[in-house]
Amino acid sequence: MQITPLEIRKFNFRKKSFGGFDPEHVNSVLELIASQVETQSRENTILSTKNKEMEKQLEHYQKIDQTLNETMLTAQRATDDARANAQKEAELIIKDAQVRADRYENESRERVHRLESEIRALVAQKDSFVARFRSFLGDQFNYLDVMAKNLDDDKKD
Repeated sequence: MQITPLEIRKFNFRKKSFGGFDPEHVNSVLELIASQVETQSRENTILSTKNKEMEKQLEHYQKIDQTLNETMLTAQRATDDARANAQKEAELIIKDAQVRADRYENESRERVHRLESEIRALVAQKDSFVARFRSFLGDQFNYLDVMAKNLDDDKKD
């Protein structure tokens, strides 16, 4: 039977016929109160111990939570840094590729110009050869005409 503080305050002890309280009754009520206080004290000690354990666990979990948050922040920073580095590297690769492409384009244009110049030179050489060959052939035809005329003149004589 649990006794509430209000019941203790309002408790009426039996009075003896001579005006005092019945000692047996007072002792039984005091024993009941002492038993209740002892039970409450034990429960309080148990709860206090459990509370301390829970506070330790809570502190442990808070440290874990803090460590996890710090780890997540570090991982986020590392991810951001890696992303930024990858972006910079990609930009450098693109710039390098653009520089190479420009260089190859310039080299190709220069080669095309050289080849075009060589082709013009070869065409000029061919035209010159054809003109000289025609002149040579013309000279040879003239020489043949002269020889044929001389042969004809020799036959007439």
